[in-house]
Amino acid sequence: MPNMMPKDFTQLQDMVNATFTYSPVAISISRRVDGHMVDVNHRWCELMGFAREEVVGKGAVSLGIWKDTATRDLAMQQVHEAGAVGHESYKPFVVIPYTRRDGRAVVLQMQGSIIRIEGVEHLVSYTSDVTDRDAAQKVLRDSEQALQRVNDELASQMELYMLTESLARVGHWTVSQDDTRPRWSAGLFDLAGFPRDTDLSYPVARSRIHPDDFSAFVSARERMDGTTLEYRWDNPQHGQRWMRSRMRRHLKADGTFVDIGVVQDFTREQLAKLALQEQLSMIQRMTSRVPEMVFQFLKHSPELGEFVFVSDAVNELFKLTPQQVMSDQRTLFRRVHPDDLDDLLKSMAVSALDGMTWAHEFRVQWPDGTVRSMFGKSISVLESNGQIVAYGSVTDITDHKASQVSMRESEARFRALTQLSSDWYWEQNAEFRYVRFDGELVGQAGRSGPGSMGKTRWEVGALNMSAQDWATHRAVLEAHAEFRELELQDVDHHGRSFWMSISGAPIFDADGSFKGYRGVGRDITARKRADEKIERLAFYDVLTGLPNRRLLLDRLQLALATSARDHSAGALLFIDLDNFKDLNDTQGHDVGDSLLQQVAYRLIACVREVDTVARLGGDEFVVMLQSLGGDIAVAIAQAEMVGKKLLTQLNQTYVLGKLEHHSTPSIGVAMFRDQQQSVDELLKQADLAMYESKSAGRNTLRFFDPAMQALVAERTALEADLRQGLKRNELVVYYQPVVDVHSQVVGAEALVRWQHPAHGLVQPDRFISMAEQTGLILPLGDFVLETACNQLALWSMHGSTAELTIAVNVSARQFKHPDFVQHVLALLKKTNAQAHLLKLELTESMLLGDTLDAVAKMADLRKHGVKFSLDDFGTGYSSLSYLKLLPLEQLKIDQSFVRDVLSDPNDAAIARTVLALGKSLGLAVVAEGVETQGQREFLVEAGCKWFQGYLFGKPAPIDQFKFQCPES
Repeated sequence: MPNMMPKDFTQLQDMVNATFTYSPVAISISRRVDGHMVDVNHRWCELMGFAREEVVGKGAVSLGIWKDTATRDLAMQQVHEAGAVGHESYKPFVVIPYTRRDGRAVVLQMQGSIIRIEGVEHLVSYTSDVTDRDAAQKVLRDSEQALQRVNDELASQMELYMLTESLARVGHWTVSQDDTRPRWSAGLFDLAGFPRDTDLSYPVARSRIHPDDFSAFVSARERMDGTTLEYRWDNPQHGQRWMRSRMRRHLKADGTFVDIGVVQDFTREQLAKLALQEQLSMIQRMTSRVPEMVFQFLKHSPELGEFVFVSDAVNELFKLTPQQVMSDQRTLFRRVHPDDLDDLLKSMAVSALDGMTWAHEFRVQWPDGTVRSMFGKSISVLESNGQIVAYGSVTDITDHKASQVSMRESEARFRALTQLSSDWYWEQNAEFRYVRFDGELVGQAGRSGPGSMGKTRWEVGALNMSAQDWATHRAVLEAHAEFRELELQDVDHHGRSFWMSISGAPIFDADGSFKGYRGVGRDITARKRADEKIERLAFYDVLTGLPNRRLLLDRLQLALATSARDHSAGALLFIDLDNFKDLNDTQGHDVGDSLLQQVAYRLIACVREVDTVARLGGDEFVVMLQSLGGDIAVAIAQAEMVGKKLLTQLNQTYVLGKLEHHSTPSIGVAMFRDQQQSVDELLKQADLAMYESKSAGRNTLRFFDPAMQALVAERTALEADLRQGLKRNELVVYYQPVVDVHSQVVGAEALVRWQHPAHGLVQPDRFISMAEQTGLILPLGDFVLETACNQLALWSMHGSTAELTIAVNVSARQFKHPDFVQHVLALLKKTNAQAHLLKLELTESMLLGDTLDAVAKMADLRKHGVKFSLDDFGTGYSSLSYLKLLPLEQLKIDQSFVRDVLSDPNDAAIARTVLALGKSLGLAVVAEGVETQGQREFLVEAGCKWFQGYLFGKPAPIDQFKFQCPES
């Protein structure tokens, strides 16, 4: 059978302590062997007239409770033989005449039970004052006897009067057949709060009865059958009081009758009863708000019993109302799953003894077939009336059970979750030394359990607490203040680190004296590890373990503030790996990831512990150098030294599995001091410097120059202007003629220009690169392509121009767009242009990334008649192998080779080679940039048949396009 959880046991202890201390019943605990008092509650002290300090440790005989030792031993013998004072085999209670210190004589009634505390028999006694009750019963008995002895009404009234006059809080009245006016005793006048000379003519005698109780009083007055009536009375002196009355009619020997009533003030008893009802009502309200079903079960036998109290949660757990369960306990047990019922009843029978705990897991089946798992627990208590009552609760643990199924997948996960949910209870004395531990303790073989007994928390120690931390905690304890979730780190006997959370509250006795601390502890190791993992996910790069952008920005902000405070310089190095995309595309992302991890390791090895190495994403890294001194020149020199060290390390060969790879970085450096820049500005400066390093040929180091920032600002303004220019139709298409060996125009190349309203005609070298980087090249390219197709359609309407071709340059972004082929075909259809007259000029760099995709797109358009030309051949990574794969129609010799064919033997050789290659592959070759007659003659002699350049015509708007070229 599972044990009760420490938290539940602690709550039960608190409930028992509160019940003992604040009970309206007088309770005492004494040792059976010698009658010495162990403890008494507040009500007992009130009743007996003692202070608690005068009682504890003294004998009941010496206190005058028992007349002598023999009387006490006789009562104790009855308790021992019957099991409890008040057992039905003996008198129902023990009555003790007792005289209080103030001289008032009272009659006490005592009931009790024998319990064992740490193996020693103790008597738990429940004592009540029955003086008034006995007096009232005596009045009624004596009154009836007196009436039978006397024949004279006056004599009987005098007799009753004399009998009741001396009794406290009890009075009586009589009404004879001949005289309807009531006659009250002196005690009744006192109870009613009336002067004794009050005229009792009707309705004075009933004027103070509460309106809600009046009809019941009249009914009882008419019956006069001796039943007990309780009603409220408005006492002029003391307010509302509760009265208990019995009324009976007595027949005299002469045939007449007299009505007699005895009245008792039981306000104190009623108020105690109402207080108890209010407590029960409060318990009902409290339990109705908790998810557990709280119950009180009266055990008639190990097999039989009844529910005395059931909280509202029974509706949620068993689909029954509290009334259904309390009226018939079988309705609840019918909800128990048939397979679990026998074991449940057996477990309850085993725990049906005083002091026994019950804990059992079982299933419940609802009317709709739903099965839920429950966990019940209770403790059995032997009440003063000899009955055993179980107090407990039932909890729905279905969701918890479901989670346990997944936890069983690994023993480690199960053990971690068990530790997470384990709490323990602890106590310290007034010197803050451990005196008690209960429950599942963390690190039992370490220093956080029984091994800590007698020590203070700071003597036990913790890895995360300094001397100052302990001093702060001790100050809290010495102030007797509550504390919550003090987190301590320690190691267990295996040397493994674990975390615990400690909460505590001070203990005070009834006099307010500080006695120590009590509290709970919890293993929070799993939570702390989860927090660390979350922190790493939030602030560190998963692949390399380096700080990510978020943590870098935090540290950089702090570094800027520190720099401003200490007037010390720092540096930010922005590192980008050259041609990293090529490695990823050719070898796969796993190889690329391996390279990034090795780069991270090398970067860390090059800097100090105070510096920060972070990964921004992709192949971009940042190194932040701090505390480089106040001399900016010295700081720059240190930053340059670190940068060169990084270059050297990152240039070393990388072993990536079976592959040996060489990679180079481009590094940009931005200095900071006195917080002259924001974090964002500093990152931009380092980024600009890095791009300057790229422009300088890669694998080099560049420092940020303000001129870079100016270029960026200009570029940003140009981008905004171009966006507006596209919207305002400021872009125009110029055409440059392409001629054959006879200088006849055979086509043209479409070239874009920007007619800027403020800057005039802007050449493409000013804005094409920027448009490519920002994505504006897509709408720009679409504009040029559609304009060229419209022009082809117009030329096709005239015989002299019907066969002219137009070549259009296609950007990398345009060509790689997934809908490029469909877009070109749609434009041809929209403009009615002839596909075989359209040439799309591609560069070599565009075809290297994904050759298969390029071949597929080109082949698809080639089927529809579109032709392709390879522009700037020989200037890029020329490969003869892909020339065989690509469906090309012509090559174009770049003007950089044509310019010096007459003066540079190398350029002349290259030009002849390209012409020969084109001839051997069946490709037409067009020479670009022909400006002189000598260049033309050289190219004609080398076998070139098509030309383009200023010698034949400059790029011009269509209305200035020259269809006839000057004589060569």
